[in-house]
Amino acid sequence: MIDKAIEFATKAHEGQLRKGTSRPYIVHPIEVGDIVSTMTRDEEVISAAILHDTIEDCEGISQRILAQTFSERVASMVAQESEDKSRTWMERKRATIEHLRTASREVQMIGLADKLSNMRDIDRDYPIVGEELWNRFRMKDKNTIGWYYKGVRDALQEGFCGVAAYEEYCRLIEKNFG
Repeated sequence: MIDKAIEFATKAHEGQLRKGTSRPYIVHPIEVGDIVSTMTRDEEVISAAILHDTIEDCEGISQRILAQTFSERVASMVAQESEDKSRTWMERKRATIEHLRTASREVQMIGLADKLSNMRDIDRDYPIVGEELWNRFRMKDKNTIGWYYKGVRDALQEGFCGVAAYEEYCRLIEKNFG
């Protein structure tokens, strides 16, 4: 199932690049799947991690299509990780933080892995690009972006304190946002 998810996500994200870079977008979902695989061996959860941005960011991909192609459980996890793009940035991020507080452990794992992958990108690129980095994002204010990543950290603290991926996430937040 994981190989099928990789193939599906690769096709769905074809032609997409990571914000402000020439890196193919697919490196992000693959990394998210790799991070989740350090926390569980459940193939449906790892597959959902790889597919986590397909509903939100890929044309023609719906929860129904993922349910038919993979399973209802995979589709549900991906849908829970997807943001409603009709809302403002701040509304979406507040909703994500609140959702992660009470989501299933599997969805929390995917959320943590997604944000850790993003923080790794920030940590890699910030020393090279400097303050210009924040212009890649819809929200261009470093402090507000930091508020979001810290909010996710706080929402996941109780369930993930001591988990290697969470501890790395916390270190990268401290390093890049103080």
